[in-house]
Amino acid sequence: MFKRVSLMRSSRAILGAFVAAHVFNDFYATVLPAFLPALAREWDLDYAELGLLSFSFTLLTGILQPLLGHAADRQGKRRFIVSVGFFVGSIGFLCMAVAPSFWVITVVSLLCGLGTATYHPQATAFIVNEYPDDRGRMLGIHGWGGSIGHFLAPAVATIAIAVLDWRWAMVIIAIPLTATGLGLHFFLPESTPNPQATLRGAIGRPLIVASLAFGLSNIVLYSFVTFVVKMLVDEGWAETTAGATLTAMLLIGAVAQPVGGRIYDRFGGRRLFVGANLGIITAVLVFSQTSGAISLIAVGTVAMFGFGLFPVSMAMASKIGGEKRTGFSVGVLFGVTGLLGAAARPAVGALAEALGDIRLALSCTVVSAIAALPFAMQLEADRSTS
Repeated sequence: MFKRVSLMRSSRAILGAFVAAHVFNDFYATVLPAFLPALAREWDLDYAELGLLSFSFTLLTGILQPLLGHAADRQGKRRFIVSVGFFVGSIGFLCMAVAPSFWVITVVSLLCGLGTATYHPQATAFIVNEYPDDRGRMLGIHGWGGSIGHFLAPAVATIAIAVLDWRWAMVIIAIPLTATGLGLHFFLPESTPNPQATLRGAIGRPLIVASLAFGLSNIVLYSFVTFVVKMLVDEGWAETTAGATLTAMLLIGAVAQPVGGRIYDRFGGRRLFVGANLGIITAVLVFSQTSGAISLIAVGTVAMFGFGLFPVSMAMASKIGGEKRTGFSVGVLFGVTGLLGAAARPAVGALAEALGDIRLALSCTVVSAIAALPFAMQLEADRSTS
């Protein structure tokens, strides 16, 4: 339910706006790992403390997405909510830039999670409203923008840190976030209230199964994304080279998202989820037994399958919720995923300290991908189109 204000926006224009916005949203949502080596030097942090910072950075994303999604489903104001999120994220990075200690930066990083919590439920609702019968492919195209942000984040951040320092790099990141918020506010149509979007019967077995299938498999992906730069730096790599490696990993994800969306439209979600999880399990096992180029190829494979599931998960959640509850359903899926990922990062960091080996700790995340398989096999074998 979207009202057109002042100018009629075509479906392609709205999709293009969200592809561009997704670049900046996922840029700032995943840029923190590039800062971890510099922050570790600044305050002499270990892997457990870095995991705690990553937990704080993403905590509110997991908690607030269902609430904000439902608020927009029922009250409207999707344009307002998604625009404000970018402004809040910008303030979060500015506060982090001037933080005097580890504990202060950990607390103010909560603002970044609050900012990114506004995005995915609202963007998905806009897109599936415009393309109800082609949601997998269009969400895959939208996901391509997010993956562009993913792979730009470590490259831009590591260069900015090397040329300036980590504090000024965070200030620079805040600028495009503010510009994106302004652009969405003035470009998008506003959504209208829908009093029929109640929570009665909203959380059923299909949504729970989809959320756990995606959330458990996503633990592997974001554990690797969080710690791979610090791992390589500890192994003697230059920070810029380690950042470039993460960039290459995330570039693979940029290619995988539209491909995953097209496969979903044709074959449905269940087979794709099961196949991707088996691929992630295999890749982590290869990573655990190898080093050098082969282990990095395994990391890239984790990125390919992990990011390929993003548009599939959003398409499935939007179908489960229907037109009335798209924001809430996508919010629940990303909320569960965010909370599981947030909890896993300090756990992986603490395990790395206990074992004295971050590679071994990352290898242990294969357990979560194995745990995701039973849920993946219970997914409805739906397709985006009939």
